[in-house]
Amino acid sequence: MSEKEVSTERAVPEATTRGSIAMPSFDLTGKTAIITGGTKGLGYGIAATYAHFGANIVITARTVADIEPAAERINSRYITGENRCIGFPADSGEQADIDRVISGSVGVFGKIDILVNNAGISGKTAGILSEECSEDNFDQVINANLKGVFLFAKAVAKQMASQGAGGKIINMASVGGLVGGKGLVAYGASKAGVISLTKTMANEFARYGITVNAICPGYVVTPLNEDVFADKSIREKMEARTALRRLGCIEEIAGPALALASDCFSYMTGTYILLDGGQTIGG
Repeated sequence: MSEKEVSTERAVPEATTRGSIAMPSFDLTGKTAIITGGTKGLGYGIAATYAHFGANIVITARTVADIEPAAERINSRYITGENRCIGFPADSGEQADIDRVISGSVGVFGKIDILVNNAGISGKTAGILSEECSEDNFDQVINANLKGVFLFAKAVAKQMASQGAGGKIINMASVGGLVGGKGLVAYGASKAGVISLTKTMANEFARYGITVNAICPGYVVTPLNEDVFADKSIREKMEARTALRRLGCIEEIAGPALALASDCFSYMTGTYILLDGGQTIGG
């Protein structure tokens, strides 16, 4: 299918000209959303939230063993009526896997409206001059966190452009892409790259009615790190770095991700939402 440019003009609603304001809607009914890494943590929280607000959901993970129970939970807990959550095993850095996810999603739901690039890894925590901060580790993190975002967003944008109805791409970056955290050189570089990639894609995809934005979470408790934060000394150290003096929760990231996927943020593209509890303002 060929790419179709979409008019980016938006008429002022008649109600607005009469002094009334059309209320924003978070309804995603009829929309199809792909959430990479959607079986755990933030990805699962976003997938469940989108499902609750009516979207058809496609989640990815590396194994079927991760996908099946997550899809079952979403279908049973957050969806009323017919199941609307499916999943595909995929490595976001492998083009063949990405193509299979896209063709499978379109085959089941007919289209793709939303992509959340959430899959990623943290890599080893090690200073740049240490032996553990190796070239292999650096490449692994960059491939997973940056190359994967590039490949998946590019492929989905082509599909969205062929549909001719626009779309939403949301890239999961991090506060680590904005500050130079010690011991996380590859992770920080990858997330800074995601922020830059978001801006470039937003510029290039606008002609197709596709918006591209990023989310930069700070310290958020998830099932993947709750054991670490169970250590009182570590938790208090992290909390002290935020203005709110606490850690974030999954719902506090999923909510803004919902807003970005809805019509509420239709005039926002090429930027990021910082959700760090005030970490970057000096706590």
